[in-house]
Amino acid sequence: MTEVTDRNRLLDQPDSFGWISIALHWVTAAVIIALWVIGRSITDQDTSETIDVRRSLHITIALAAWLLLLLRILWRLRMHHPHAAGQSLFIHRFAQSVHYIMLVVLSLMMISGPVMAWIDNETVTGLAYRVHASSADLLLALVLLHIGGTLKHMMFHEDDTIIRMLWPRRRP
Repeated sequence: MTEVTDRNRLLDQPDSFGWISIALHWVTAAVIIALWVIGRSITDQDTSETIDVRRSLHITIALAAWLLLLLRILWRLRMHHPHAAGQSLFIHRFAQSVHYIMLVVLSLMMISGPVMAWIDNETVTGLAYRVHASSADLLLALVLLHIGGTLKHMMFHEDDTIIRMLWPRRRP
């Protein structure tokens, strides 16, 4: 019985995220925040040496995390979004749509970043840069919407939305 309960806590359930989703969520969040901050700081520096160091750091972290981010995307596409208690179907689908849009935007960044770094064609590199930078701004807006939704649940619904992303529910 313990093995079934442990497996249930590892995988997502209809009303609860499992350990895999929770770990992928928070590690991805940390990586994305680090990449966004470093990426933004690349254009804020005035010396080319500092820009090169920060660009190299950004690329190194992104490459190291590329497989993890791909796993995060594939995992969320495979697992269904757990439904929060008391959440209307409309709000559930809206939140689900925001999550999927974030995954699409993240995918665009995972493609445009390497294209920008490795393709030696000014037109392609310029397009990849615009896609990458616009995707970063859009991802920031979507993350803020995501955080706002979580705060809404915490302040107005007093449900377990935040707890669901920290600890999976125990099953009998």
